[in-house]
Amino acid sequence: MSGASVKVAVRVRPFNERELKRNASCVIHMSGKSTSITNPKHTKDAPKSFTFDYSYWSHSSPDDPSFSSQQQVYKDIGESMLLHAFEGYNVCIFAYGQTGAGKSYTMMGKQETAQQGIIPQLCEDLFTRINHNEDLDLSYSVEVSYMEIYCERVRDLLNPKSRDSLRVREHPILGPYVENLSKLAVTNFRDIAELMDCGNQARTVACTNMNESSSRSHAVFTIVFTQKRHDAITNLFTEKVGTG
Repeated sequence: MSGASVKVAVRVRPFNERELKRNASCVIHMSGKSTSITNPKHTKDAPKSFTFDYSYWSHSSPDDPSFSSQQQVYKDIGESMLLHAFEGYNVCIFAYGQTGAGKSYTMMGKQETAQQGIIPQLCEDLFTRINHNEDLDLSYSVEVSYMEIYCERVRDLLNPKSRDSLRVREHPILGPYVENLSKLAVTNFRDIAELMDCGNQARTVACTNMNESSSRSHAVFTIVFTQKRHDAITNLFTEKVGTG
């Protein structure tokens, strides 16, 4: 991979309870990579179409052949991120959308079968690949942090008892960072799953017009993946670090 690569995906979720009660109609249509929007007030007008790297139709049920599951989204987006992380590149997914759009579900998902989001699936695959390593000169370490930004305050979700707002600093070489943010070492997927669950429970939740239990904060989950290789000839160690 040479240079930075950016891919854009859109996803349409099923109607929520509020929308079903209002007999809402879906104005989004997807075909391949194309997403079309129809103006409900001007139905005679031609739909406006936009092309993305991925257009995920998740509005219907899994029985629909066009339905995009959590596994499909991860396969398209998460697997390539994991590959780049092993190559030593920094990777990032930015989930954007209005309240109730399905950001938390796509990224974190639920603990039910086949409902896990991109992050837990990626972490599970990460440790599966680490455990399959047979190179005695190569070792791995994984550290995670989890924070939320709400009302211009930064909270450490892995230290929920602390109510202090953390400060964002600027390092002259490494760039912006959050001072005193917890960075915890994990050795298996169970460790990381427990930390994710702890952080998700600590997130700020409030009722909105769109969603009765909406995550009202911006959350950032970070994985620092370090690969350490020993050169038997020179007896030197080299490190390759990727952040995601």
